[in-house]
Amino acid sequence: MSIPGLHLTQIGSGDFLLEPSRSLNICDRDKLIERIAARLLQARASRLYYDLSEQAIIDPVYYAWLNALAGTAIAINVRMVCIHMQPTAAFALAQFIHEIPAFETALDISGWQRTTQ
Repeated sequence: MSIPGLHLTQIGSGDFLLEPSRSLNICDRDKLIERIAARLLQARASRLYYDLSEQAIIDPVYYAWLNALAGTAIAINVRMVCIHMQPTAAFALAQFIHEIPAFETALDISGWQRTTQ
């Protein structure tokens, strides 16, 4: 299943890596989330790693996208972990969030796995 603007790759038993490109258009986020969720359900995923390495800034619109995707992931019993967040993105995010996000964060995949064991 091809989803414009992102790569969704199975990287292990139940683990998926989502790599958005700069061309990802989150304006129709419901349709995107539906397609991602369908793929995760089909593969019986348990974790979704969202690579933020290309995202220099996280604004309220992008945060809403991440939170909506994470909320859907939770609904289908998939944990979403945002990885490779740039310092500028983390700083921008910290300026406007007032609640705990629906997603978890880690420096990288192995860093998240170490903290959950």
